[in-house]
Amino acid sequence: MVLVNGKPQTSCNLPLWAVQGHEITTLEGLGHDGRPHALQQAFMDENAGQCGYCLSGILISASALLQEIPLPSRAQICQALDKHLCRCGAHERIIRAVQRAAQTERHT
Repeated sequence: MVLVNGKPQTSCNLPLWAVQGHEITTLEGLGHDGRPHALQQAFMDENAGQCGYCLSGILISASALLQEIPLPSRAQICQALDKHLCRCGAHERIIRAVQRAAQTERHT
């Protein structure tokens, strides 16, 4: 997943011509100046990552959610991440990490 003008999009079937001239943000583009984004740090702090297969998409979708709703409810987090499947069973840690990032961003 990538952010296209701040909206999450699956990148596997997204042709380059369709995003020409648009702002694209990848997982690597979330952090700045060698520091992880609040979401990336929260995922590390909560040990929300297991195998890592689904995390890039989850982080991108969570980032879009926090841009739209800075302090989302648990239900809003679950809805935003509904399309992602973590087979490792880290769902509760993932939700806690998004909540933690929202609180961190709120206090910075």
